[in-house]
Amino acid sequence: MKYAYINNKAFEIKEGETILSFMRRHKGEQSIPTLCDAPNLDPFGSCRVCSVDVALEEDGKTKTMASCHTPVSEGQFIYPDSTSVKNLRKNIIELVLTDHPLDCLTCEVNGNCELQTVAAQVGIRNVRYPEGDNHLHREKDLSHPYMTSDLSKCINCYR
Repeated sequence: MKYAYINNKAFEIKEGETILSFMRRHKGEQSIPTLCDAPNLDPFGSCRVCSVDVALEEDGKTKTMASCHTPVSEGQFIYPDSTSVKNLRKNIIELVLTDHPLDCLTCEVNGNCELQTVAAQVGIRNVRYPEGDNHLHREKDLSHPYMTSDLSKCINCYR
């Protein structure tokens, strides 16, 4: 059997598995936050919210990597909750929110929103940066009889 380590504790790996799927299998679905991950699509790594620190030896020099498309390999030491990774995730979400309408209380998906969930998961209570206006004023696409496409809510996750 082959093993990789999560916070210096050994766990069995499966051939062809990504770090994200390895973490979810051993630590649960919510062990690493994601925005661009979709089970029916190939990993793209556009958001980098799933980043983890990876070392080749215990407590060795780490490199921050997107877990969704990085294969897990024998002997890797994965640190999913290091201070630097937590700060990176928080900064990424804050930057995404600068280009996203902050109308959560009146939004139709309030309480069922992945961005809202991940923002809470990484500890965002306030956004330090001013709201941008990159695509906030786009009109809703109402051309489909059953779906509405509101590109002002798009976070460029490529899903």
